Amino acid sequence: MLVYNPAYDVYHAMFRILQLLDRIESTIEIDKLRILDFYLVFPSELLEIKAFRGFSKYEKYLENEVNKYERVINRKRLFYNMESIQIEALKGLISYGVISGEAFRNGKVEKTDIKISENLLQKIREANNRKQSILDLITGPLANMDLYGHLGLKVRTNLLEFKYDTV
Repeated sequence: MLVYNPAYDVYHAMFRILQLLDRIESTIEIDKLRILDFYLVFPSELLEIKAFRGFSKYEKYLENEVNKYERVINRKRLFYNMESIQIEALKGLISYGVISGEAFRNGKVEKTDIKISENLLQKIREANNRKQSILDLITGPLANMDLYGHLGLKVRTNLLEFKYDTV
């Protein structure tokens, strides 16, 4: 039996990254973008993060995202398995000139001045409108949260190791 999972599709990952970058104006760390992408694919997993101020207003939207057929057994393992796909998607976007290769080498993701086609931009905006409440949470409070530190995104999500981070 063949089962499709968008988490392991490099082209879907490129599209998701474009969705996120459409809503995030500033430069973002690669690890933070990877975490946000994980939650874009598996929004019900947002219920597993350590809550923060203002999180409760999003919870009602997250409960609608729970899918009994899509259980995530080991979140860390799944996140780790997605890494190579996410990195390849970022490299693909670098090859198209959409994101900066120099910023990528420095551990960041930064949009370039190259404009994507109007057709693709329309599809990105349509997808963003379908998941507007989830994207508001992901690209709002989560994207603005520090990646490091005792209240950072790594600690709250427990997807990446944080014990040895310099703060």
